Amino acid sequence: MKILVATVPAAGHFNPLTGPAVRLAERGHDVRWYAGPEYAARVERLGLEVIPYAEATEITADNVNAVFPERRKLKGPKAIEFDADVFFARPVGAQFHDIRDARERFPFDALLIDGAFYAGYLAAKLLDVPVFVMGSIAAPTLRGSNPITPFFGLRPARTFAGRIVNRIARAMLLSASRKAVGTFNRFLAEEGLPSVTAEDYLDCTQQPDVARRVFNVGLPELDFPDAYVPPNTEWVGALLPHRLRATASLDPRILERSGQVVVVSQGTVDNHDPRKLLIPAIEAFAGGDRLLVVVTGGVGTDALRSRYQRDNLLIEDFVDFDVLFPHTELYVTNGGLGGVLLALSHGVSLLVAGTREGKGDINVRLAYRGLAVDLRSETPSAGAVARGAERVLRDKEMKGRIAAVRRALAEYDSVGIIERGLLET
Repeated sequence: MKILVATVPAAGHFNPLTGPAVRLAERGHDVRWYAGPEYAARVERLGLEVIPYAEATEITADNVNAVFPERRKLKGPKAIEFDADVFFARPVGAQFHDIRDARERFPFDALLIDGAFYAGYLAAKLLDVPVFVMGSIAAPTLRGSNPITPFFGLRPARTFAGRIVNRIARAMLLSASRKAVGTFNRFLAEEGLPSVTAEDYLDCTQQPDVARRVFNVGLPELDFPDAYVPPNTEWVGALLPHRLRATASLDPRILERSGQVVVVSQGTVDNHDPRKLLIPAIEAFAGGDRLLVVVTGGVGTDALRSRYQRDNLLIEDFVDFDVLFPHTELYVTNGGLGGVLLALSHGVSLLVAGTREGKGDINVRLAYRGLAVDLRSETPSAGAVARGAERVLRDKEMKGRIAAVRRALAEYDSVGIIERGLLET
């Protein structure tokens, strides 16, 4: 079987699909990945062949200001509107042309995408190819009987005031999406396809007339009880990234403090300002009994080491969390889904503190389900981190709920579910 994988060039969109792609290739299928230069290097490290961008330009968090210098001057709603357009909608036309042209050279039998890769919508409508989509808990949608406006970290509206807040947030989201929806609809018009509404745009790739199946990362137990999911959805559990190789051994101090280790990370995208979470966590745990492992993602490590030199502090560029988490008591994170699910897979307690890039929607669900304390801040104080950590570590009922989720996640063969879904095509 010939399979083409295509994702938005961002770690949270790319990483989860590495496992299925490698597994399918190992089983003898011809798996190739459509990618721009930066992500092509990552694909090659997986041992997979790259279908390179031709007409399209790879837009990432690192190069967006160089490609669009006018972005630097934008703030607030204008910046949000601009980013929604340039990251997701503007690449669609060129990406679709690349995929259409690539199919002449590589007649793939299935296209596997993440839900925000909107060129997949055109591929499903115009190329007569089955499209499979990776979704997740907190996937943005405005559908359902009681829709919750995404990107605002909202809970289900149970009161009149809550419904008003939800409606205001919905109006703000639709306004911020207007440019992206207009761009997307222009590409549809060029191909003779009808336009989509702003309400339908966010999850248009996941609907049954586009996606043969949606593989939802996570568990229904992590979402709100009445959250909308497309009828073609199958839950796949954690869907953790493919591990390339065994990593170096852990620092002996971690092994010595096993069970009293706290890990803090801002991920690999929003990690340029350590004042958001890393520094508050360092100051919150200063002088305590627990070992704090700060994982910088390779940004500002030496500066933090120079500034903070303490016996209970270890600052590293990268650590293999799959090896680290069995020794970890608490994970302090801005709410990246991959790290959260890996922590839950190891039964690690969670303190979450992020509001942007959809992380607030993940964090509010964790708190709603009693699986984390959510500080509901992009920049919590050291005092807030310390108090939140104590709340988590004292809560025995929360530990029990996390243990139940750990057992549920262990029941899923995430990669196997996706493999079987594609091969049933």
